[in-house]
Amino acid sequence: MSEARGPRLAVVGVGNPLAGDDGVGVRVVERLRALAPPGPDVFWGTLEGDLLAVADWLPCASHFIFVDAVAGGVPGTIVVGPSEGRAWAPSFHQTDLASTLRVLEAMGAASPFPTWEIWGITITPPEELGEGLSPAVAAAADQMVERLLAELSSRREASSAARATG
Repeated sequence: MSEARGPRLAVVGVGNPLAGDDGVGVRVVERLRALAPPGPDVFWGTLEGDLLAVADWLPCASHFIFVDAVAGGVPGTIVVGPSEGRAWAPSFHQTDLASTLRVLEAMGAASPFPTWEIWGITITPPEELGEGLSPAVAAAADQMVERLLAELSSRREASSAARATG
């Protein structure tokens, strides 16, 4: 098995910015790109359409955090889920992200296959197209950006400490 090349962490925003709150994952990653440019330890990406396009990125990182809109609950609630179990439904991408990743893993799309998790923000499914986020989802997006910046900082500190002692 070959080792993952490139950044150790990939943060990928998923969604359609033309479908209102469904674009929250893309918006979060766009803000993160502006605040913390990519480097050797992180890759920022967005998937606005075909989820299978993630196959091209799988060899680039050992761990993925997918930021996506999820249906259910009060709009603007942040939910973080492990890679086990199905993603929240219904999906706005014809299939859910977890199922797509399991298919890619079964197909051997990357060796070793990276670990992954979904960081979601609950939304009410859009009834019509339109850009922009609702106030509750926009506020949750701001909180998600802060949480992800803290996660990145923590990973960088742990990596620095490991290099210093190793």
